[in-house]
Amino acid sequence: MARARRSQSRKKPLTPTGILRIDSWQPEQPCTIGEYVSAVSEYVRRSRQLLAGPKKSGQIRLSQMLGRALADELQQRLPQLKHIAVGETKVSGALRSVNADVSEIHPIDGLRLAIELKPVNLAVGRAVWNRFGDIRTFAVNLHLKFPFCVIGGVLVIPTYEEVGTKAAAEAEAAEAAVEGDAESDPQRAILPETEPALRHKDTRPVINRAVARLVRAGGRKTEADAAHLLEGIAVIVYDPDTSSLDLGIPPVGSGLRWNEFIDALVASYEARFED
Repeated sequence: MARARRSQSRKKPLTPTGILRIDSWQPEQPCTIGEYVSAVSEYVRRSRQLLAGPKKSGQIRLSQMLGRALADELQQRLPQLKHIAVGETKVSGALRSVNADVSEIHPIDGLRLAIELKPVNLAVGRAVWNRFGDIRTFAVNLHLKFPFCVIGGVLVIPTYEEVGTKAAAEAEAAEAAVEGDAESDPQRAILPETEPALRHKDTRPVINRAVARLVRAGGRKTEADAAHLLEGIAVIVYDPDTSSLDLGIPPVGSGLRWNEFIDALVASYEARFED
C-alpha cells in the first residue's frame, strides 16, 4: 500500500504557478533554450508573488523544460542517442545513488550520458558555490563507476537578484528551502517591518568568479582523465527583464557557452560510443 501511495503521489499534477509560459508547457512538448529563458525570466520577475507550492511547481517544470531543450539539441546532433531520458532518473554511482536530470542508460553499455541541471534563481551569491560543488561531486561519483560516461553540468543564473526588502528576503529563504539548502531558515531572512526600497543587486561579479573556476572543471577528453572533471559544463546567464541571454558571460571560447557545451558533449559521445 505504501508503494502504491508513493506512485500516486508521483503522478499528482503540479500546482499551477499562474505563469502561462510555464503552466501551458507539457513534458512531451519540444522546447528550445530561448523558450526556456523566456519562461525562467518571467518566473524570476514574479517569484515574490508565488507561495511555496506554486514556486516548487515552477522549479520542477522549468527543470523539465531545460532538460527537454538539451535533449532535443543532443538528439538532433546524435541520431544514435535513442535511449535518452528527461526527468530525474536514479543512477547508482560509486559513492551513492543520485538522480540525473538528463540521462541515457544503454542496454549494452549501461550509463552513457548523465547531466545535472543546477538553476540558481534567488540567493545567487550563496547558492552558486553550493551548485558548483554539487556538479563536481556528481561527476566524481558517476565517473568512478562509469569511466566512459559523458557527464555534463548546467548552471542557470540571472544577471541580478532582488534584495533589500522583507518580501525579497522571505522569497530568498523559501527558494533555498525548496532547493534543499541546509543553511536556509525562513526566520533568519525576515527583515524589519520598515522596508527599504527594492533594489537589484548585480550578480555578474560572482558569476565571473564562478566562470573562472568552472573553466578548470570541464574539458575531460578521455575516459582516462580525472574523475572530478566533466566532459561539458554550461553556464546560462540571462537578464530577467529582457528575457535574453547575456552576450558577454561566459566569454566566447571558455567552453561554457550553450553551443560550446553541446559541441563538447557531442564530441565526447561520438568518440566513445558507436551504434
